[in-house]
Amino acid sequence: MPVRILAAVSLAASAAVAFAGPAGSPKGAPPQSQYAGNASSFAVAGPNTAELLSSTYDAVGNGLSTSLPAFAFTTIATNKVKCNHAHGCSFSIETMAQMQTGGADWAICLLVDGASVSCQYQGVQSGPSSFVVGNARGWLSGIPQGFHTVDTQLYTESNSATYQYFQTDVRTYKP
Repeated sequence: MPVRILAAVSLAASAAVAFAGPAGSPKGAPPQSQYAGNASSFAVAGPNTAELLSSTYDAVGNGLSTSLPAFAFTTIATNKVKCNHAHGCSFSIETMAQMQTGGADWAICLLVDGASVSCQYQGVQSGPSSFVVGNARGWLSGIPQGFHTVDTQLYTESNSATYQYFQTDVRTYKP
């Protein structure tokens, strides 16, 4: 293969990667968080040291079969979370959501202050009832003192998807 063609193919592949979301994330997923440990990759090790649990915030609800727009990110829960520590905090986020997927891919996305902590496809498994349950987790460290917004979003590629029960637990830790 001539060098010019190889260079052109390489450049085109690099451009495609630059406009795609992180691997396994829906196209158009929010940018990754700027906080420490998440600037370059979703593959971040946990604290690997003991941290002191400071507080827990919960958002629990039932969407009552609310329709979700296709190819859009819909916020279903928002927590206002306070980091009380002068040297910052770590957040642990866990979410469960129940959906009727309409036979299409879907994702749960976790955001802190509008930036993505985790946004991964859940798959399309379902039984006779057509309900599925997905789970997502995220860890974020180096969060500055003050109030922060933690959002849980659902994404679907179906025109007929709905959501039911959900729960998001946010825990703040002192490093």
